[in-house]
Amino acid sequence: MRIYIHTHGCRLNAAESRTFVEALEAAGHDIAHTMDQSVDIAVINSCAVTEQAESKCKQTIRQIIRIQPNVTLIITGCLAEKNSQECLKLHDRVLVLGNSEKHRMIAHIDTLDLRKKISKLVKNPLGKANFEIPCALRRPYCERYNLKIQEGCDFFCSYCIIPHLRGRARSRNFENLVKDAAIHGKQGVKEIVLSGVNIGVYENNAKNLADVIAALNEIPEIQRIRLSSIELKTIPDAVLEQMANDNNKLVKYLHLPIQSGSDRILQLMRRHYTIAEARDYLAWVAKQISGIGLGTDLIVGFPGESEEDFTYTLSFLQNSPLQYAHVFSYSQREGTVAALMRDRLIASKEINRRSKILRTLSHEKRYNFYEKFIGFEQDVLFENKNRIGFPGYTENYIRAIVENSSKDLTNQLVRVKLIQNCGDYMRGEVVH
Repeated sequence: MRIYIHTHGCRLNAAESRTFVEALEAAGHDIAHTMDQSVDIAVINSCAVTEQAESKCKQTIRQIIRIQPNVTLIITGCLAEKNSQECLKLHDRVLVLGNSEKHRMIAHIDTLDLRKKISKLVKNPLGKANFEIPCALRRPYCERYNLKIQEGCDFFCSYCIIPHLRGRARSRNFENLVKDAAIHGKQGVKEIVLSGVNIGVYENNAKNLADVIAALNEIPEIQRIRLSSIELKTIPDAVLEQMANDNNKLVKYLHLPIQSGSDRILQLMRRHYTIAEARDYLAWVAKQISGIGLGTDLIVGFPGESEEDFTYTLSFLQNSPLQYAHVFSYSQREGTVAALMRDRLIASKEINRRSKILRTLSHEKRYNFYEKFIGFEQDVLFENKNRIGFPGYTENYIRAIVENSSKDLTNQLVRVKLIQNCGDYMRGEVVH
């Protein structure tokens, strides 16, 4: 069968979709890279973290049906878990797979008769046990690889629906994930990104996150290891020691989702730290690991967020060593504690105003961070060429572009001199 896969949402979804592709190819299916009328099955790996994310998923589904009215849809991911009955109504040929069933996709596909209409839901309780993922890569793969090591979350922040959709925290079998990374390394992957809902709590057979990094560090073909978003207070001390060690492949970069600069709002969010703890930790890390790239997430407009609360967040970002902030508007999710605070909602116009201020500051902070590296040489892992040149990232997450290169730099780790700050990226020259 010819199968198209469309992914929405987080890095974890991207990791799962990559697993789908590899398993389907190994089973003999043909993967379509664009949606067209030749596609038999379209898989939508969906997101429901915000209302906007849900809307984008539904828009994608409508576009797919317009292109190929007779396509069979498989809707999985968090939207399928949250609004499964609604998903069944989106088309007359649809299979809805809850998050507990997504990795059995091939078995479900084998049961389909594409000549017939279908409206089927397969949704079972989310597991609590540690898990394995098949390692099925059969061909070269020359991009950074999002390696899923963990699933679910036990924190239950008041605004977050994800623990209800992905279940409680559980970890991938240690030997299974190391095998997966080694296979991808032999097939061309140079950078592994450790992905999950809450990767800092990884634990399997007395192994923690530092043990995962140590094992991947021994794979010769892997040249970089990067952490995806990780929660404050979950990072083992040994991980920071690995990051500070120039002989370790773990890059000098942390993305810590702080969410607010106000202790009052953090308490309402049911976060597990104070802003003083966050501030002190960031300052300590920046001092211990020279040149580290630091990023965060900030939610604007949480119910009851006052102008004073927002000012605290603005001040926190301004005075921290953070390189940038991803700014999100609060999105009410039914089933969360915060959804009960409807009488304290912030007007969308005010949320937009505050968001714009934070994004402007984030842009300024990124620009100032880049300025510090003009004239410095950094190793850059390059991606596919775009209209400007070859883009890539330094280990501390500076986006660099080499505009003129006579050689194909794709998936190459190359020494580059950073020569100009262009705001969203730095222009570089290959050091010969």
